[in-house]
Amino acid sequence: MSTVEPGASLDGERLTDLLLRLLLDADLRARLAEEGAEAVAADPGELECLDSVDLAELDTTARRLRSQVWRPGSGGSLATTFPRSLKLLQDAGATESCLLTGFLGSKHFSRFRLIPYTAPGLSAEEAFASYLLDDAGAGALRDTVTHELMIALFTALTCEQPLSFVIEAEGIVRTDRGHATVRTYAAASVATWGTTPGERAGAGATEVTDLAANAEAVEYAYFTTSAGLAHGVVSGRVAAAFEAEPTARRETARRALARRELW
Repeated sequence: MSTVEPGASLDGERLTDLLLRLLLDADLRARLAEEGAEAVAADPGELECLDSVDLAELDTTARRLRSQVWRPGSGGSLATTFPRSLKLLQDAGATESCLLTGFLGSKHFSRFRLIPYTAPGLSAEEAFASYLLDDAGAGALRDTVTHELMIALFTALTCEQPLSFVIEAEGIVRTDRGHATVRTYAAASVATWGTTPGERAGAGATEVTDLAANAEAVEYAYFTTSAGLAHGVVSGRVAAAFEAEPTARRETARRALARRELW
């Protein structure tokens, strides 16, 4: 057990850091409850703060924080944003509680803009997806997490302007009607997704049910439009609209999408 003599109070930044560590680290809270403030404090300032902590209130606040992170918006949650991804993870033995605990302890959580009106940060959805993608490999889980993240981001781009968070996902481009992006997925992954009720299918290419038999990989595009989010499998001619270099092929594809009110 360490012994720390009381001393100067923590400044605001160090106090915030200590409180976040207490809220996010269940083991640290357990040590504080079982061994006392002197065993946990790193210096006199921390000891002064920890001596005044109400342990019951700390546990209640920690539970509320977990709930706030898991359900960051009104009417939604990380579970409803990533239902297929979480099903794949649960089938592999993961639980929501373990995933949330891992996320809270990861480097990705610190990039989430937890408190409104503070410095800009990622949305909870993008931060959580980044955490999941760290160990997703190259198979169905990576495709599914990416797809569900794109749905979340493009839904926000359709409904929320200006955004209250930053987007770091690469490849999202501005169009005359908003934003668009294209991703390459395994056909077998896409064949399991279907279309969410209330969303438009994409640019009218291959039927999803036939994908696995016809191709190993497919191009899948997302668009914001005046009518809402549009997404789906697209042909190579449509995917050409996303080429970086200006070419006749790219401009032809963009004009065709514009006529469909997608670009």
